[in-house]
Amino acid sequence: MSANDLCRLLEELCLTAWPALKTIHDDGWLLRFSQGHSGRSNSVTCLSAGVLPVAEKVDRAEAAYTREGLPPRFRITPMAPPDLTAELDRRGYLRQEENLVQTAGIDPTRLAVGDDGLRWRVEGGPAPDLLTGYAQALPLPPREEDPMRRLLAAIAVPTLYVSAWDGDRYAGSALGVADRGWLGIYKVLVAPGQRGRGLSRRLLTRLLAAGVQAGATRAYLQVGGANHPALATYARAGFGTVYSYQYRQAP
Repeated sequence: MSANDLCRLLEELCLTAWPALKTIHDDGWLLRFSQGHSGRSNSVTCLSAGVLPVAEKVDRAEAAYTREGLPPRFRITPMAPPDLTAELDRRGYLRQEENLVQTAGIDPTRLAVGDDGLRWRVEGGPAPDLLTGYAQALPLPPREEDPMRRLLAAIAVPTLYVSAWDGDRYAGSALGVADRGWLGIYKVLVAPGQRGRGLSRRLLTRLLAAGVQAGATRAYLQVGGANHPALATYARAGFGTVYSYQYRQAP
């Protein structure tokens, strides 16, 4: 598979795995709106260059996000046309943190887990106590709790929720989305009191093991380019960068 084809496949997988509450299709662009919860679901993703003038499409996107009460934001991936970047530069759009899309093959022989004193759960849907624990540990702004729950309910492919509990207290969790032999890894979070103990690595291992049971042979994830602890964890698990993307937001 060529680099361009792999990029397009991963973008499709990501868009399916993490939906939006509202979507507008505009000449190869997806305008997604979700009341501000998560960048991917509240930004423009370009799947093809299209045939209409870029400035005209940016005007429409800006008007649409303004109607929704959201700042206009674009995800600039390798699939975005060069003239879009030039147009955003002309309008003074700010450059935000670079994010990396990484992949790895899943090797079942490397997924052994031992007893770490925590109580582990693997579920096909988000239990109420898991969502509450996640929201408190992040912490998630109250205005984003309802959009997050609605987004999770809108995922149309199989999901795996792996969570760790210290007694009845939330310790950490991760979400896996299984699609076409791939496992997307999302929402990896360790509660503040549990950090520095290797729990993120164990969450990843257990999620990959659950993914194998769901038929996944490869995994992908997205991680901030400056998140060095997470990058180190993923590198030890065999993940490598395929491409990067950056958000551009209106000033």
